[in-house]
Amino acid sequence: MFQYKINDQLSLKLKDFHDTEELYALIDSSRDHLKEWMPWAMSTKDENDVASRTQQNLLDFAHRKGIHYLIMVDNQIVGSVSLKKFNWTVKSAEIGYWIAPEFQGKGIMTKAVKALLVYGFDYLKLNELEVWVASDNKRSRRIPERLDFVEERRRRANEYIEDKYFDMILYGLLKSEWKEQSDRYMF
Repeated sequence: MFQYKINDQLSLKLKDFHDTEELYALIDSSRDHLKEWMPWAMSTKDENDVASRTQQNLLDFAHRKGIHYLIMVDNQIVGSVSLKKFNWTVKSAEIGYWIAPEFQGKGIMTKAVKALLVYGFDYLKLNELEVWVASDNKRSRRIPERLDFVEERRRRANEYIEDKYFDMILYGLLKSEWKEQSDRYMF
């Protein structure tokens, strides 16, 4: 399947059915970490759930609604990053991501999101990319902040996870802003 090489160790691979077993094992081993911010982790109970989600992801890709990549380090799945909720009228999309806890703090996610910026702005000709993050998820908030996204707004009590409401922060980056700083986006 399609793979985008970022450097010698890091690449993005379009998610497909061949990844089901390895992806489920990663989700299962990361479940306690993921459940705090990713409610889908608790409803992913077996490989069939991963395969069903993969089928929907591939349909999203075919219908130009989303692109779901696996983050690969030395050909091992370590997380996922996606462009989703495309709005082709205004040429925007939302970025989503997660990574296994043992791979956090190594710059992997920042590089993966940078690759999506290049793909989204240069190849897809999008005008804006957004990231929605729970206000309390400080580690995840650092990604758009590090990449000079603008904090555009806060939606109060907009996410309900594990019997608790969270405010959501919307970060946005325009193509014009990205072009001004594109020299910073070297890998």
